Amino acid sequence: MNSDRWVPFLTILFVCVMTMLKWIQNGLHSSWLLMILLLIFIGMLGSVIFISLPRGFNQPKLTLKKLIGLYLAVIWLAILWLPLGLFGFTNFIKAAIPVSGAMFTWITVNRQAIIIFLVFLYILAFGLTMKVHKVLVILLSGNEASFIRALKLAWRDDSFGDWVRSWLVILEMVITVFVIITGVTVVNQLISNQIIWFVSKGLINLVVPLVELKTMLRLFASSIHFDWKSGRLWLFGGASLLLITVIGAANVNNGRQPQPQTIIVHRGVIDHNGTGNTIAALKKSSQFHFPYVEMDIQETKDHYFICAHDDTVSIPHKGPQEINTLSLKTVKKYHRVELFGDYLKTANRLKQPLIIELKVTNQSDEQMGTRFADQYRAGLQRLPHRVHSIGYSYLRQIKRQLPHTQVGLVTMLNFGDMSKLNVNFYTLEHYTVSDYLIQSADIDQRQIYTWTDNSRLGMFRSAIMGANGQVTDQAQKLAHLKINLDRDRWVLLLNYLLDYL
Repeated sequence: MNSDRWVPFLTILFVCVMTMLKWIQNGLHSSWLLMILLLIFIGMLGSVIFISLPRGFNQPKLTLKKLIGLYLAVIWLAILWLPLGLFGFTNFIKAAIPVSGAMFTWITVNRQAIIIFLVFLYILAFGLTMKVHKVLVILLSGNEASFIRALKLAWRDDSFGDWVRSWLVILEMVITVFVIITGVTVVNQLISNQIIWFVSKGLINLVVPLVELKTMLRLFASSIHFDWKSGRLWLFGGASLLLITVIGAANVNNGRQPQPQTIIVHRGVIDHNGTGNTIAALKKSSQFHFPYVEMDIQETKDHYFICAHDDTVSIPHKGPQEINTLSLKTVKKYHRVELFGDYLKTANRLKQPLIIELKVTNQSDEQMGTRFADQYRAGLQRLPHRVHSIGYSYLRQIKRQLPHTQVGLVTMLNFGDMSKLNVNFYTLEHYTVSDYLIQSADIDQRQIYTWTDNSRLGMFRSAIMGANGQVTDQAQKLAHLKINLDRDRWVLLLNYLLDYL
């Protein structure tokens, strides 16, 4: 077997090793270990790219300068691949980012501007990289071009057509990965069998990384050629699938027996039976006696807390204005207002515990949490009311004033090592929450809620991943949902869309 025929075997071996590394990280949740695993990953990825280059390019002596250039390019490629899953490592990296409470709040409050900026920066960086995608072929060819010289030659030689084809290769990969994962998921939905589920999980973890790796190599003017007539390749591929399936079966991320879900009524409304964050809706929903009603409050400029979800009020000829820059009198002039004090009194009279979301903007007063706790100290302690917010410093202020009140962190982007933040529970955005993130946040046995779960699919997924409860507009649907791990485990296969895309 010549060296070219070894490439498919080495790429499959690479995928097996990557799966093992991910299994280790899944079980240990160590940031330091993750750094070591990423170094191993980068080293192996660089080796695979090098040996798979067109025959003759990897024959000359690999000098130190060329080696440095190779791994600089591989590291840059790995960074660019983060939004595309990075072979499943992106979830680990995202959950390991060290983040302070103040940083978490600032990023979350300004998330829209930050996301727009990062998307623009990413498109620009990826576009420029595609323009010089032949750089490694030039760098590792027989000539003695330096890394900078190789970049210049790649820029000059690459045509607009090559640039477009590179983008189409990425699009093809995304579509292929989506089809593979959703197709396997549909099969498992139709056929409920634990063995098939484990094999399907192994198949995804073998085939999808191979598709991603093949795409990477195509971007470097290289490719993997699988000889489907080779019995050795089929034998090696089958053994690899068996290994990855066994690893997946031994992995801790195979779902959990669903526990009874704490049902949290979102904005006090059940199936559109009222207007959110109003006393009228609270009175209706309290009749069902669900554990919690979740609602939102804003602070005005003159320090009144009102029941409202949106940060702004539209004022004629001025447009949207942030509530915490306006007086209560001004807000009342243009918006129907109910005071939180009245809402809290009604909840206490109805014996309906609340989870109160304290809304935060860049204009929020620095002592808002302290003031909130002082104003409503007596009412907040009559029932086991809770407070959650993206504003970590305000939660800490409330906790200092009311040590027995449970406080929780609301997430929207689901990033960072939140396990080190001192809160009693988390309310995690359900679309981007992953099993790994739930396990990371649950290290200290905190309660995990997801929001806003309204579909049966979302409810199944949150419960089987291990959430303690769900914030939902469809409380009755969740109350009557019958969740069975063996029957409904197939929904966890959809998590691989988060891992690989």
